Amino acid sequence: MTVSMEGKVLACHLQDEHSVSCNGTIYVLEEKKLTAQDSEFWLYVFGYIFCVLFAGLMSGLTIGLLSLDEISLNVLKEAGSPQQKKYAKRILPIVKRHHLLLVTLVLANSACVEAMPVCLDRVSGPITAILVSTTAVVLFGEVFPQALCTRFGLAIGAYMMPLVYTLMFLLFIVAWPIAKLLDLLLGKEHGTFYRRAELGVLVDLHADKAGGGEEGGEEKLTLDEVLIIKGALEMRDKTAKDAMVPLNDVFMLDINDKMDLLTMNKILTASHSRVPVYDGDKKNIIGVLLVKTLITLDPDDKVPIQSLKNTKSWRDVHYIEETKPLYDLLNEYQLGKAHLSVVLAKLDEEEIVSATTKQTLNPKM
Repeated sequence: MTVSMEGKVLACHLQDEHSVSCNGTIYVLEEKKLTAQDSEFWLYVFGYIFCVLFAGLMSGLTIGLLSLDEISLNVLKEAGSPQQKKYAKRILPIVKRHHLLLVTLVLANSACVEAMPVCLDRVSGPITAILVSTTAVVLFGEVFPQALCTRFGLAIGAYMMPLVYTLMFLLFIVAWPIAKLLDLLLGKEHGTFYRRAELGVLVDLHADKAGGGEEGGEEKLTLDEVLIIKGALEMRDKTAKDAMVPLNDVFMLDINDKMDLLTMNKILTASHSRVPVYDGDKKNIIGVLLVKTLITLDPDDKVPIQSLKNTKSWRDVHYIEETKPLYDLLNEYQLGKAHLSVVLAKLDEEEIVSATTKQTLNPKM
C-alpha cells in the first residue's frame, strides 16, 4: 500500500498481524501478550509482585508509623520495656518529621500502584488483570500490611528505618516542598495532649480491668491506683467543703469529760491521731487533743480533759473557710502547720459546721 502525504510517499505493508512497516520503520499495531515461554514474562510477573508487596509495605508503614505520635514514643522511650525503649528511640527522630514522612510514604506507595498496570497489562488480558489486580491490591497491598503494622507497628517501623531514610533521600526533592507546605498550613505539632477531664476518663477505663498483677506481660492498674490517680486529677477543682466530714459524724470529746478507762477505749476505737474537744455545743470546738501524748496517762487517775489545756497534749484549733482549695490545704498540712482543720461555712455569721482531718483528703473521696 502506497500513501502520499504532503509530497511524501509512504510505502507501507503488513509485517504480521501485530505490526506494519512504513518506509523501513516497523510500527506495532497491538502489543503482543507475553506468555510463560517468553523470557520477559517472568520479569513482568516478579515486577508486579514486587510492586504489590512494596505498596503494601508503604501502606502499612503509613498506618504504623503515623499512628505513633511524639508523646506516645517518649512515654515508651522512658517507661516501656527494654525492647520498646530501643524501638522508640530509633523511630522518634523520623516521626518528628511528620509531614515529610507522610509525603515520602505516600509518594512511594503511589509510584508502585501506578506501576502495577504496566506490568500486569503485558502478561494478562483485561478481565484477568482486573480480578488479579483488585484481589492483590486489597489483600496484600492494604488489608494484611495494615493489620500487621497496626499490631506490630513499633517493631516493624524500627526495622524499616534504613529503608525509610533511603526513600526520604531519593524522594526528597519532591517530598520536601509538599511537606513544608503542610507544615505551614497545618503546623508541625502532632502530639496527642489530653485535657484533665480526658485523662480522668482514660484512667477510669482501666477500672473495669483492674485486678493487680500482670497479664500477658503487661502491668495493670489496681482499683486503688485508679482511684488515687483520678482523685489527684480532680483535686484541683475541689475545696474543703467537698472533703470535709459532717460535724455529726466527727468523733469528739466534751471538755468536761475525764480520761478514764471508758473514754480511753472510745479513743482507741475511733483510731484517730487527733480528737477535737468541744465546750457545751459540738459547734463550739475549743481545742484538739494529740492522742499519742495520752499514753502517759493512767485511766485510774481519771484526769479531767480541762486540765490538759496548755500541755503538750493540747493543740489550738485550725480554722479554714469552706472555699479553701484542697491543694492549698494539703500544702499547709505538708508544712506541718496543721493536721486537722475546722471548716467555717460562708454564712452571715460564721458558724462551725464541720471538721476535717488530714485523712479526709484521701483521693477516694
